[in-house]
Amino acid sequence: MELKLDLEDPAGFAAVDPSDMLGAVERFGDQVREALSIGRSVADLPPAEGLHAVVVLGMGGSGISGDVVSVLAPPAGLRAPVVTVKGYSLPSWVDSSTLVFAVSYSGNTEETLDCFDQAAEAGARLVAVTSGGRLAELAGESGITTFRIPGGMQPRASLGYLFVPILCCLEGMGIVEGTTAALAGAAGMLDERSSEFGRDSGLDSNPTKRLAKDLAGYVPVIYGSEGPLSVAALRWKAQLNENAKVPAFHNSFPELNHNETVGWQNLEEFGSSCHLVVLRERGEHPRVEKRIDITLDLLSGSIGHTAQVCARGENPVERLLDLMYFGDFTSVYLALALGQDPTPVRRIEELKKRLAG
Repeated sequence: MELKLDLEDPAGFAAVDPSDMLGAVERFGDQVREALSIGRSVADLPPAEGLHAVVVLGMGGSGISGDVVSVLAPPAGLRAPVVTVKGYSLPSWVDSSTLVFAVSYSGNTEETLDCFDQAAEAGARLVAVTSGGRLAELAGESGITTFRIPGGMQPRASLGYLFVPILCCLEGMGIVEGTTAALAGAAGMLDERSSEFGRDSGLDSNPTKRLAKDLAGYVPVIYGSEGPLSVAALRWKAQLNENAKVPAFHNSFPELNHNETVGWQNLEEFGSSCHLVVLRERGEHPRVEKRIDITLDLLSGSIGHTAQVCARGENPVERLLDLMYFGDFTSVYLALALGQDPTPVRRIEELKKRLAG
C-alpha cells in the first residue's frame, strides 16, 4: 500500500496531526509522574475494613483503567476481586463492602453516571476520578473522595491520569503496596521508550514506525496471553480503532485456541488482508508458550502477515506499560502513514449527538 506520509520526515507530521496526539504520547512518562502527584495528594480515603470487592466503572479510554488495575493490583497484595463494569448495570452484589471507582474523563459518560447512582443507592464506598462534568458535581455534592485530573485531552491519551490515582488510592488505603514506587520507576522507563519510539527516531532504530508501515493496508489482529498481555492487546485494538481509524481485533491465549484458531480456516481472501501481532513476555507459562508456537505454525498461509512484540521491563508494571506504549506509538504512526488525523473521533461524536436527540 502506498503511504500518504513519510514517517522518516517528522516535519510533515503537524499537517496531519494538528492537535499533536503524537506529542501527548511522547510525554506519557511526565503524565505518569503528574498522576502520581495527584494520587498521593488526596488524603480523605474510604475505609479499608471489611472490603470484599473493587469495582471500576468506565467506558472506552476511561474503562481500560479498570482493566489495568485488575491485573496490577493483585500482585501488589489486593486479595479482593477487581471487576470492571462497562455498561449501564451494576452487579447486584455491590453493597457497603464494595469499593467503587467511577472513572470518567469528561465526567459526563452516561453509562458511568447511571452506575454511579446505582452504587450510591447500594451504599458502596465511592471514589471519583474525573476532570469535571456531572460526575465531579455529584461527587462534590455528596462529599465523595475525588481525584481531579487535568482536562482538555482525549480520554485515550490520558491513561496515566485515569489508572494511576486508583492504584494510589488502594495503596493509601493500605490494601496494596509497592505500586507507587513501581510506577515512579516505570516513568523513567517510559522516558527511555519515548526517545526510542519518538518522532525523531528513524525507521532503522524505531520498531513502532516499522510496524506501523507493515500494518498499513491490513486489518490488525492483536493476540496476548491471559492476564496483563490480554489487557495490552485490548489497548492496542482500541488505539488502532480510534487513532488510525481502522478495524482491529484482539483475543487471548489460551482461550482463542478453543475457537478462533479454527475460524481462520476459510475466507482466505479476508485472512490474507489481516496482520497478526502477538504480544509476548519473558517467563510465559510453558504451555502458553507452546500454544503460541503451534498456533503461529497452524495459521501460516491463512493470515497475510505476522509479527511478535516482546515486553521489556523489570517488573509487571513496566512490562505492561512497555507493551501498551509500543501500541500507542504504532497506532499514531499508522494514522500518520494513512494521512489520518489521529485526534478526532467523529463517529463517536455523531453517535452521542443522535443519542441526545
